[in-house]
Amino acid sequence: MTSLAVFLLTFSGMEMIAYSAHRWLMHGPGMVWHRSHHAPARTLIERNDLFPLCFSAVGVGLAVVAATGRAPASSWAAAAGVTAYGVAYLAVHEIVIHRRLSLPVPDLRYLRWLRDSHRAHHIDAGEPYGMLLPLMSAARRRR
Repeated sequence: MTSLAVFLLTFSGMEMIAYSAHRWLMHGPGMVWHRSHHAPARTLIERNDLFPLCFSAVGVGLAVVAATGRAPASSWAAAAGVTAYGVAYLAVHEIVIHRRLSLPVPDLRYLRWLRDSHRAHHIDAGEPYGMLLPLMSAARRRR
């Protein structure tokens, strides 16, 4: 498999991992940290920010394994895919959706859909749990 294919598969696979982590970890035993994200912001840094910090260890770990030279060459591509997803998370979730950094955001239909979907999640902590592909049922969208 080419490095590009590994990168793209890893990046897109991270959306499924992020969905699962958000639904079953953050809204389960990790709610101790995640609750800060659903509460009104009081500080720039919140306990929920520990999650991306912990998740970045996966990308770093893959890069370390790749650097040993004992892993397949595709380990670098996988590490890059995980890292690129982390950068996308920062841009989409923190800048576009929550406006935690004061940077200009283009008025694009896709970005409005992401923001509106995330707002629905914050109303009752239900679907959608995804970040780049926040899918929810038609009935939920009509609420």
